[in-house]
Amino acid sequence: MPTDQPPAGDRAERPPMPPSVRVAVIVMGVLAALLLTNAALLWYGYDAAVDRLVDEGQDISRSEASRFVLMSLVPYLVIGLVLALAAWFLPRRQPWARWIGLAASGLLALLTLMSALSLGGVTIALLLVLVLSLAAVSSLLSRTTGDWVPKLRTRS
Repeated sequence: MPTDQPPAGDRAERPPMPPSVRVAVIVMGVLAALLLTNAALLWYGYDAAVDRLVDEGQDISRSEASRFVLMSLVPYLVIGLVLALAAWFLPRRQPWARWIGLAASGLLALLTLMSALSLGGVTIALLLVLVLSLAAVSSLLSRTTGDWVPKLRTRS
């Protein structure tokens, strides 16, 4: 006869997810979706992006333009994948997910600031990514997140 009660020791010992963890998971998921979509669109329009760089640049060869487009694509693809992994495993209380999510979000915030400085201004997209990455960093560093996620290592 099935019951609606969870087995003893299963749900009774698992504390509820605090809001800071929910915010971190949602924000990392949104950032991962944005970065992976951007990488997919850049890959889809790879030839057009290379052609545009060659046409608009002065003395830029096709191989240099191709290398530039790849170097623009790869970091955001990797960070997007890492954020997706962190967003998937953080609700499962994996301690490494908190730390790689924090590292990826912090790195993304730094890359975004460097992009804004190199452009000489801030676009709406850069501002959105910066605000979201800072929200992820602050949520992952919050005390409630640290209390909810087990420690990475336990000392003997």
